[in-house]
Amino acid sequence: MEHLSHERQEHKVDKILYASTDEKSQPVFKTNQKYTNKSKNKAPAELPNNVPFNPYKATDILHKGQNKRRLPARDPRFSDFSGVMDLDAFRKSYKFLDEMRKDETKKIKNAIMLHEKYPETAAKANNALKMLSHLNIASIQDAKRMLNKYEAENVQLEKTEEIKALKRKLISEEKERIASTGKIPYYFPDKKVKKMYKEIQKKKIKEAVASASINHGPARAIHKKLAAKSRRKLPKERKSNIIPTHRTEHAQ
Repeated sequence: MEHLSHERQEHKVDKILYASTDEKSQPVFKTNQKYTNKSKNKAPAELPNNVPFNPYKATDILHKGQNKRRLPARDPRFSDFSGVMDLDAFRKSYKFLDEMRKDETKKIKNAIMLHEKYPETAAKANNALKMLSHLNIASIQDAKRMLNKYEAENVQLEKTEEIKALKRKLISEEKERIASTGKIPYYFPDKKVKKMYKEIQKKKIKEAVASASINHGPARAIHKKLAAKSRRKLPKERKSNIIPTHRTEHAQ
């Protein structure tokens, strides 16, 4: 009997499983199934569905005898799990966003021009506004507001790109000095780079105002206005002889 029970446990046997106790239910036959006991150590953890799981909290889903551990905090700048941040490749990959912005700015200007040229009920003006519906523009006031926003953002983006270019130039020059002289490396903080950028812009404005080339072309009126403001107004010279000459001759 013991030998038969041992063989029954080792070999594959047929088992009949009943899905339910209803009269209409039919038995389900499963063949080639082994008798295996469920291992408690390898059983999956059971979590309640009413408690959110926080991956950054100390993990309590540990089996008996194991110590609690906290997930390590990794800085993506120095972690091996993160790739190298290539700003040039990132800028080239998303260059199409600048082209989209230019195209949208052109369409907004066109819509404003058509509304100024034609009445509001004109089909051209209304169609131009309909083409800007994806930008949440429903009226000419919205279009003007969006145009001012785009122009301010473009100025800020150009300034940011110029500051980044200046910082890249300073870093490359610093690398050359380190390679040639072996000096201690200096890391330029953003605050100092911005200060240097402001000084460069002030110098450019002074050179532009003082240059002779600004007196030609459309910038001539601007130069005249700046020169008039900077010029000190002198008092008019008083005439020494107020009495006309013909009166003096007549008196004699």
